[in-house]
Amino acid sequence: MKILLLGATGRTGKLILEEALNQGYEVNCLVREPKKIKENNNNLRVFKDSPEHISELENAIKDCKGIISALNISRKSDFPWSKLRTPSTFLSDIMKNLISLSEKNGLERIIVCAA
Repeated sequence: MKILLLGATGRTGKLILEEALNQGYEVNCLVREPKKIKENNNNLRVFKDSPEHISELENAIKDCKGIISALNISRKSDFPWSKLRTPSTFLSDIMKNLISLSEKNGLERIIVCAA
């Protein structure tokens, strides 16, 4: 089964990526900085961009049966009240795109891990 993993370079996403590959899934990842992906696996395909860009998101979704999102709002530091790096509507905007693309591409599952 092929899945799209969003947030693959984050703390949780790295663990999800490792486990998905260990279980034999084919994994597409859409990331801003591909060099942060340390995995080297024939079942891994990395796309460079942001999930905010619907055309690239659609490209990464092709042939996937499900989506796992480990995305989160990004801050400029680990301090919980530091300024946002992403828009405050980042997660809801991405989810709207995921739902519309899922219906269009016949995806069976969207799994979201969020704080």
